Amino acid sequence: MSTITEYVRAHSIDEVLTALAETTCRTQVIAGGTDLITRLKRGVLLADMLPQHGVGIPTTEPTRVVDISNVRELDGIEVTPDGLRIGAATRLADIEISPRLTGAWRVLADGAARVGSPQIRNLATLGGNVCNASPAADTIPPLLVLDAAAEILSVRQRRVVPLSRFFVGPGRTVLEPGELLAHLLIPRPPDGATALYLKHSPRQAMDLSVVGVAVLLARSAEGESGRWLGRIALGAVAPTPIRAWVAEDKLCSTATDADDDDVWAQVARQAAASVTPIDDIRASAEYRRELVAGLTARALRLAASQLA
Repeated sequence: MSTITEYVRAHSIDEVLTALAETTCRTQVIAGGTDLITRLKRGVLLADMLPQHGVGIPTTEPTRVVDISNVRELDGIEVTPDGLRIGAATRLADIEISPRLTGAWRVLADGAARVGSPQIRNLATLGGNVCNASPAADTIPPLLVLDAAAEILSVRQRRVVPLSRFFVGPGRTVLEPGELLAHLLIPRPPDGATALYLKHSPRQAMDLSVVGVAVLLARSAEGESGRWLGRIALGAVAPTPIRAWVAEDKLCSTATDADDDDVWAQVARQAAASVTPIDDIRASAEYRRELVAGLTARALRLAASQLA
């Protein structure tokens, strides 16, 4: 078990960044703690938390914990002229029921609602779910189809990274030592867009995704008959959650009616061809590929029916 030698309850972003900039000991950010506390008890931390260690390497080094749950600037959902700005310490339970998540933005609420139990969602935060960087995270595919970006702060700089480039491996992100994921920035979706998230797991609740599929669909801005704008994101089928870029290109370049199941199936097969799943205790790689094809076709069909 890792030794927690110091607990700091921050009350401002400046306090958090100052604590992260100090190098006297390992510093961990905690908000809900639903993942971090478990790892601290096991003495196992992921590489993005401890960059000097490999993934899953036990460490008994003293650890300072910086609690950001009382930093008001990091909590809440703000509607801006550009879209949404969601604090990293915003609870998943608040995202699940937020009246500000309307239209295509509701897909994020759907993803949040699929995480764990109500007890977990009352503690777990959006930033924690993102920084945990699980390939099976339920909020990440919705964020990816919404073209979300990560606002990252340190005492040196502010930078904004598209979420599609934020993940570099299981449990690993682009966050550098001293950096904090402060907000998720979500632009306004295309006019009239709809989005949804489908998840397959052995149980209906409190279970990790075997496959997660998020889609966003809208009519082409040019108004061409049968033309679509679409995004597809997949979870639990690669080392990181991914956008199915080739499948999206095929979707956007193919004219079809809302009820053209053949085209949806073709796009879905292209999405399945882009994944690199593994065989594990939860499912075989081949089963996951079949699920990607089936869930993607179903999600596109459902989204198209809502726009018909």
